[in-house]
Amino acid sequence: MKNLQRGSSSLAFVLLLLSLGILMLNGLQQQLNQQRKAIASEISFLKYYVGAVSALAWGGQQRWQATRQWQCQQQGKEWRACVLLTEKGDTLMAAQKLPGQDQLPLTLWRWGSLEDSRWRAAAHGWLDFCPIREDAQCQLPQ
Repeated sequence: MKNLQRGSSSLAFVLLLLSLGILMLNGLQQQLNQQRKAIASEISFLKYYVGAVSALAWGGQQRWQATRQWQCQQQGKEWRACVLLTEKGDTLMAAQKLPGQDQLPLTLWRWGSLEDSRWRAAAHGWLDFCPIREDAQCQLPQ
């Protein structure tokens, strides 16, 4: 009888170690899932950002009229570039990812000027927010 009792404590210790190992692996799996979601979100943002920069570059190749209302041209199915001549004579371009069913629109802004119906970007004109004080002017047409 005494030999059987010695083996049960070893078995209990092994089961305890196994339980702790399973708990640690479960915690590690949860951390990895959170990191995977964060990385997927970052990759998605970078794709959108590169698309917006591309739409700004594409918009710079298009012809635009010097008007004080937003005018937009669509690049493919997902992106568009819009230009607005401000009261001060500056030109603002917005590149926007058209919203999908489950996402908000992404918009990048850049100051520039219109020369011979072509938009020329200002050297340090990058913005990630609308610089116009009136909220209504920041709304791009549908």
